[in-house]
Amino acid sequence: MTSLPVNVLQLNKYDVWNIKESEHDYHFQVEAKTPIACEECGVEGEFVRFGKRDVAYRDLHIHGKRVTLWVVRRRYTCRACGKTFRPALPDMADDHRMTRRLYSYVEKEAFNHPYAYVADTTGLDEKTIRDIFKKKAEFLAIWHRFETPRCLGIDELYLNRRYRCILTNLEERTLLDLLPGRQQDAVTKRLMSMTARDKVEIVSMDMWKPYRRAVQAVLPQARIVVDKFHVVRMANEALEKVRKGLRKELTANQRRTLKGDRKILLKRAHDVSDREHLIMETWTGTFPQLLAAYEHKERFYHIWDCATRRDAEKALAAWIDDIPQGQKEVWKDLVSAVSEWREEMLTYFETDIPITNAFTESINRLAKDKNRDGRGYSFEVMRARMLYTTKHKKKAPQTKQSPFLGRATMTYNMGLPDPEQNFGVDLSTFWQDYAFGWVSVPLQPVNPDTHSYLSVLI
Repeated sequence: MTSLPVNVLQLNKYDVWNIKESEHDYHFQVEAKTPIACEECGVEGEFVRFGKRDVAYRDLHIHGKRVTLWVVRRRYTCRACGKTFRPALPDMADDHRMTRRLYSYVEKEAFNHPYAYVADTTGLDEKTIRDIFKKKAEFLAIWHRFETPRCLGIDELYLNRRYRCILTNLEERTLLDLLPGRQQDAVTKRLMSMTARDKVEIVSMDMWKPYRRAVQAVLPQARIVVDKFHVVRMANEALEKVRKGLRKELTANQRRTLKGDRKILLKRAHDVSDREHLIMETWTGTFPQLLAAYEHKERFYHIWDCATRRDAEKALAAWIDDIPQGQKEVWKDLVSAVSEWREEMLTYFETDIPITNAFTESINRLAKDKNRDGRGYSFEVMRARMLYTTKHKKKAPQTKQSPFLGRATMTYNMGLPDPEQNFGVDLSTFWQDYAFGWVSVPLQPVNPDTHSYLSVLI
C-alpha cells in the first residue's frame, strides 16, 4: 500500500478502494458511482445488484510507472422491466480497455515515436497502438481538406526503397499529399479527387511521362512546365561523362593535377573564385575537350536567363547547333529530352511567376531523416506524420465590404460562415516541428504535499 492521495487519479466519477505498487506499476481498484436509473427503461431506484467482476483498464503513467485501473464492473437487474444491464463506464474507452485520456495520449505519441516505444511506456500491446494510430490517421485524412492550388507541383521522393509521388502548392510553398507510388493510375486517381480542379492553371513536374499523361487526362486546362532543375541536371551529367572519359586515359600523375576538378567544374561560372579560375585555365589549356564541355554546359544554363520565350527558342536552337565536335554522343540524352519536352520546357518563360520544384528537395531530406529516426516506418505512418503532425497554412474567411452598410461583413453560405481555407503543410514550420516534436509537460500537482502528477501531451 502506498501513501498516494485518493484523488490522485482525478477521476471524479470513481471511488478508489485500494492502491498497490510494484517496481514498474501502480494498481488501483476503483468503482464507478452507482447509477441513478435503469439504463433500459429509465425507472429510478428499481434495480438490484446482480454480480460483479474486476476488469483491467490502462491509464496514464504516474511517477514514470504504468498504471492499471481494476474497475469493479457490477451488473444490475431492474425490477420494473426485468432487464439485466451493466452501466457504461464514464471516462473510459471501452473498446480498447483504457481511459479516454490515455487513448488521446497514445493518438499523439504514436505519430512521434515507434509503436514499440509507445507500447512499452504505456503497457499496451503494440497492435493496440497501431490500431489507434490507424483510426486517427483515417479521421485526419477526412478532416483535412486542402485547397486546390493554382500552381501545382508534382515531383517524387525516394522513401523506403521506392519512388513516391509528392504533390505541392507552389505559390503557398506547402505540402499537399504523398502517394505510395508514382504510377500513372495512382496520380490520375489523386488528381481526380481534387475539388474544383479546374482552378489548376500551371503544373510543374520532372520529365516523367506518366505525370504528363495523368495531367493531360485530368487537368486539360493546365499548362505543364518542366522543372528546370531536372533539365539542367542533365547538362551537369553530360559534363561528368566528358570528365570521367578523359580521366580514364590519363596517368596517375596526370590525374593528380586534376584534383578537385569535379567540384569546380560543376560550379556556375559566376560562382568560381579567382583562385579556382586560374586552376581551371590550367586544366582547360591542357584538355581542350574539357573546356569545350564546360562552356557548352554554361551556355545551356544561360538559356534559362532569357527574358522571353522567343529568345529562349533562339538560344536553344543555337545551343543544339553548337555541340562541340566529338561530343555528340555525350549530349545525346539531353538533346533527346529537350526535343521530347520542348513545349513544356519553353512554357517556363510564359508564366507570371518562376515555376520550379526546388523547395521539395528539402522535403526529401527531411522524410529520410524522420524515417531513419523511426527505424523504418511504414509508408502510411510516414505519410500521416508528415501531413498531420505539422502546422498548416490556413486563412480565415474573407470579409467583404457591404455597399449598403459601408462596413466589412462576413459572407455566409446556407446560413453558415464560410469554412477556413487550409492550403496544406506549411514548410516554414517543417524544420521546427522536426527538431522539437510534440511537447510533453506535466499537469499541476494534484496534491502539493505528495507532488503526484499525471503526464499529458499538449
